[in-house]
Amino acid sequence: MKGFGFYKSKKYLQRVLSSIMLSMVVVLLASSFANTYLLEKSMKRIQEDSNLKILTQMQYNFSYMNEIITHLSYFVLKDNLLIPLMFDETLPKMDLIQGYQRMSSIMESSSFLHSMVVYNHSQNEIYGTTTNFLLDGGVTKKKISDWLLDPDHQHETSRLIPVSLDREDGQIDAFAFVVTESLKPFSRGESAIVLYIKSDWVFDSLKKMNDTGSRSQGDILMADQEGRLYSSHNIDAYGSKATQDTIHTYIKNHRTLTDEPSGFVIGDVEGEKSMITYMADPIPNWTILYVQSYDQLMAEVTQTRVKSLVVSGILLLIAIGLSVWLSYKLYHPIEDMLHRIRFQHPRGEPTRRTEGDELHAMSENYLKLSHTLQEISSEHIVNKYYIRKFMTDGQMFSHHDMISLIDKHQLNIAYPAEIIVCVLRLDHFQAYANHTAVALKKMHSFAITNIAQEMMSKVYPCEAVEVWGDHIILIVSLIDAPTTSKTDRILPILQDIQYTIEKYYDLSLSCGLSDPISQLTQLSSGYTQALQNSLYTLIFGYKSIITSEMVKENNANKRVSIPEAIERKLSESLKKGLMTEAGIELEKAFSLFATFHYHDIHRAVTNLTWVIKYTVVEIMENRVTKMNFNVDYIHHIPQEKETLEEMYVALLALCSQICEGQKPSNVERNDMILETVKELIHQKYADINLSQQTIAATVKLSSAYLGKLFKDSYQITLTEYINEVRLQHAQRLLENGDHSVLDIMEKCGYANPSYFFRLFKAKFGSTPKEYRIKKSIS
Repeated sequence: MKGFGFYKSKKYLQRVLSSIMLSMVVVLLASSFANTYLLEKSMKRIQEDSNLKILTQMQYNFSYMNEIITHLSYFVLKDNLLIPLMFDETLPKMDLIQGYQRMSSIMESSSFLHSMVVYNHSQNEIYGTTTNFLLDGGVTKKKISDWLLDPDHQHETSRLIPVSLDREDGQIDAFAFVVTESLKPFSRGESAIVLYIKSDWVFDSLKKMNDTGSRSQGDILMADQEGRLYSSHNIDAYGSKATQDTIHTYIKNHRTLTDEPSGFVIGDVEGEKSMITYMADPIPNWTILYVQSYDQLMAEVTQTRVKSLVVSGILLLIAIGLSVWLSYKLYHPIEDMLHRIRFQHPRGEPTRRTEGDELHAMSENYLKLSHTLQEISSEHIVNKYYIRKFMTDGQMFSHHDMISLIDKHQLNIAYPAEIIVCVLRLDHFQAYANHTAVALKKMHSFAITNIAQEMMSKVYPCEAVEVWGDHIILIVSLIDAPTTSKTDRILPILQDIQYTIEKYYDLSLSCGLSDPISQLTQLSSGYTQALQNSLYTLIFGYKSIITSEMVKENNANKRVSIPEAIERKLSESLKKGLMTEAGIELEKAFSLFATFHYHDIHRAVTNLTWVIKYTVVEIMENRVTKMNFNVDYIHHIPQEKETLEEMYVALLALCSQICEGQKPSNVERNDMILETVKELIHQKYADINLSQQTIAATVKLSSAYLGKLFKDSYQITLTEYINEVRLQHAQRLLENGDHSVLDIMEKCGYANPSYFFRLFKAKFGSTPKEYRIKKSIS
């Protein structure tokens, strides 16, 4: 009861639980019924296809049987021993005996024949083969005669006609096949032979095919035009006229609706739901029926449905248990939130019962808490406003005013204790500002401010505020701190703050500290001092904590530039490509920069970069080939780098690149020589005196050195290259000009015809004249 009461009190839980449970129940039941419905339809479709195959096979058997009987009837009709039985008015005894013997032999050779009858119209006599026909005193003979000679029913010839020979219940036990000499319907005025075919030959084979692999599932029947039903054996279920009329009506209506010769009907037969498969006119004016119990056909479907419902019931129980567990799982965070929100009610205030569910109660509590938070937030904004005013416009407040504001707004600033102002600045701020989203910047600022204040407040009273988005101010009240180590006491805390911020946010912080101040009105000057000290990260590097003592000499230094001798020696070293000397001078310069006042460091470094830039420009103006060097990048280094160490490394790499470019390049020189030689050859190939010696003299090199240099570079001698150029020109003149071979030889720089012919044939495989003839023909 207690658990039910708990559940009853949770309106939202009720909705969650009922929704999940109802969804699972609906899905499971729908799935179960859909599966069984689809299974039933599938079984029905499969059974319909199977039945159609059976009836199609039966139709085929009738056609095949009809074809066999037709051939047999043609043979019998022309049999010389049977002709006297059919046509003789006076039949000799011997002919009668021979006729009966012939009929007996035909019966013995055809196992499917039930009996055989010959009608002689001249004698109006019927001759038969069966024992009953001969021995029952004429009963069978009269029955056959009445059927055959019935004036109200003319029988089609050469067709299978269902008949009942031996049975009194009217069921089919044979198919009659009437044969005459004409194709017209049989009449008393002509003789005929009637072949009776065993009905079991068709029905039993079909029934065996239907029963193969399973129990019997239906009855095969035949229906005439009036709807009377016949079968090879007595079936009581279809004996009543009402049942026959019902089946006939089903088939008639279905054929009218579909206009098809075959089909399927489901209806009640003798109070039982049945599937009726039919095929009309396999034998003219007859219909084959296959009647099956629907419940028997769908027995497996029914069993499957029962099993499915049992499984669904089990799954339903599991689903209900799962729904309860899942509902409580989903409800648990809401319940926790309710406990927390209720915990915020002021003591003594009665818990007011609210209408609606838990979410409605949470909404009301949220509105209350939101209103309270807005009030707190407004007070927080006011507090931060006054702290910023203390830092930036402290001279506007008197000591008394500041104390009043601190008390009024409950600022965590102790007095008359001494105070240290700390400025926390983000390292790599320019890259951070360019690549960080605004929302993330706000989150980082909020986190750093609160973490720093919380960690410092564990030891000393502290207030923290963000200023201008790039640094955080901590106002630390040094209560009970020893006089000799006031600053040193907060250094470990600041280091912990740096470590925590870097660990969780991957941000590096540098810190500037002011000297201890004893008057609240000095907060503004303390902030200015701490901010100024934090800028000396330029000298001390990232994550440094900088005090006034550390930058005392820098603030006192009046020097604003380095000696001109250092700049001159650096420039000369770069021009000479002396990296060691250039590095020494650069190190001297940066050692002096580290002693400058902060405001003079950037200017001095910028002046040095301009000296290096002018030196590079002068070097490039005096070089034959250009240096692969971006001159404009040099004076951007002081703006892009945030510490002297980074600036020094960048300029040192720059000087190394300049000195490497100053070294003589043999590869570059050789390339220039070889390009000059090739250009000379292409310009003066027609000069008979052009040779390796003349080219070497032109470029001021020895012939042997030039030949070796050319061969090493192109894997061909200089003389071979000259001949190569001359022969290419000769080839073009032979193809395109009408000059004589001797003129071409002279234009290409050759004086000896045999030498020219030998070189040309060695390259092109034919003499110049043969080459011209071949080209003109092609």
